[in-house]
Parts: sequence; structure tokens; C-alpha cells
Amino acid sequence: MIGGGTTITAAAIIEWADGQIRQKHVWLDDHGPRSKRPRPETEAENKLRDIAMLDAVIAICTARAAAWARGGQA
Repeated sequence: MIGGGTTITAAAIIEWADGQIRQKHVWLDDHGPRSKRPRPETEAENKLRDIAMLDAVIAICTARAAAWARGGQA
């Protein structure tokens, strides 16, 4: 639970991570190596790493949700 007694569900985390991934792709489109206004290469590398980490978060949440649905705990 977080402030105010809100429970964070796997679905909420997945939705948040998907939004973050979309934002990173927009940034890469606007400022990545092939854009009209490129930023330093390290910034693009950081965004790509963030996307990979968020993909892992989604995979973990999906696996845990599936385990809970089968009646187990992950």
C-alpha cells in the first residue's frame, strides 16, 4: 500500500510501465540519433536501457499476476 491506503496492482504497474515506454519512444523519436535535434548518444542509450528495464518490469508483473490467477503466490 502507498499513501492514502492505495494498493498498487500488477495491472496498474503494467499500465504505468507501458506509458513510460511510450514516453521514452517519443523522446527517442524527437531527440534520438536519427532525429533532427539529436542529443548526446549517452542520453539515447539511457532511454533504451530504461525501455529494457520497463519491459522486464512488465514481464515480472505479468508472471506474478498469472501465478496469482492460478492460486499460487509469486
